[in-house]
Amino acid sequence: MNPSNSQISQDSYHWISKAIDTLDPETDYETIWRLTSSYQLSDFANNLIYTLTFPNFVIPLHGAEVVWRSDGGKVVHKAVDRVDKTEHYNMAWWYYGPSDQRCRDAAERINQLHAGLARQYPGRFSHNEDYVYTLTFSAVLMHRLRIRLGLSGFTEKQQIAAHHFWRDMGPLFKVEGKGTVKDYPADFDGCIAFCEAYENTPREYNEKARYIGLSIFNLFAYRYFPPGLRWFGMAFPRTLSLPTTLSAFRIEPANPLLAAIIIFIVRALFLVTEVLLPDPKVPFFERLETLPEVETRKRKEETRALDKSYEQFIMSQLSGPGCPFSAKVQ
Repeated sequence: MNPSNSQISQDSYHWISKAIDTLDPETDYETIWRLTSSYQLSDFANNLIYTLTFPNFVIPLHGAEVVWRSDGGKVVHKAVDRVDKTEHYNMAWWYYGPSDQRCRDAAERINQLHAGLARQYPGRFSHNEDYVYTLTFSAVLMHRLRIRLGLSGFTEKQQIAAHHFWRDMGPLFKVEGKGTVKDYPADFDGCIAFCEAYENTPREYNEKARYIGLSIFNLFAYRYFPPGLRWFGMAFPRTLSLPTTLSAFRIEPANPLLAAIIIFIVRALFLVTEVLLPDPKVPFFERLETLPEVETRKRKEETRALDKSYEQFIMSQLSGPGCPFSAKVQ
C-alpha cells in the first residue's frame, strides 16, 4: 500500500526513512506515525510491545481491580485473545490515524467497553492522569526502548509527529464523568517528563497488579519459548520493563549478564530489520485485514487452543499459599 501520500515512493530498499525525510511533521504527522509504527510489526513484536506496555497501566489499584477482578479476568482466562484484540485496536489507530472515522470508531468501542466496566466498577475510569499517561507513554515507548537498546531514538520529525498524533487521539477518549482527556503535554519532551513523573509517583503495593504483571510476562515466555527456555523468555520483560514497574510488582530484574544478552539480541533484531532487510511494502495490519477467510479462522482456532493451555499453565504457576487461585484476591 502506498501510504496515503502520492508523493511517497516505495521503490528503494529503505524507503521508509527516505519518505519520512520528505514529510512535514506539523501537517503530515499521521503519515509519519504510520510509517514509523505500522510496517515492522509481527505477532512476536506485538506481543512484546503489549508486554512492555500494558502492565504499566495497572499499577494504580483502581486500574488493577478492573483488569484482575476476582479471578484473573482475561489476562488469565483469555490471555492470548486479550493481547491480539488490544494490539488490533492499537494497529488500527496507528494505521488510520485520528482524523479517519475508522480510527474514531475503534476508539469509541473502547469508550463503550470502559462505560460498561464503569457500571461495575464506578470511579475507576475517572482519573484523567491515567489517560494522559497512556497517551504519552504510547508516544514515547519506542523512543525510550531504542535508547535503552543503545540505538538512536526518534528523529526530531518523528518526535513532533508522535506528540501531535497522540495529542489528536486524546479527544477521542472519554474520562468517566469528566468529558474527554485534558492536559496533554505541549511537546514531546513534556510527554517524557509526564511519564517519568507518573512512573515515579509513590504508590502502595498492589497484589492484583503484581499478578497481572506476572500473568502477562509469563504469557510472552509461554507463547514464544519452549518449556526448557521459558526462564529465558521471562528475562525479556524483566530486562526491558521500566525499573519502576518491576519494583511496583516486586519482580526482580534479570541479572546484569543475562540482561546484557537480552539487550544484545533485541538490538540485533532491530538492526537486522532496519539495516539488512528491505523495508516492507505492506503494513502488518493490512496483511492481517486481507487474510483469506480460512487463514483468519485458523488464527482464531490457534488463539482459542493457546488460551486454554495457557490458562492451565498460569494457574498452576501462581498456585500456592496466598495465591489468587487458592484464595481469590477480593
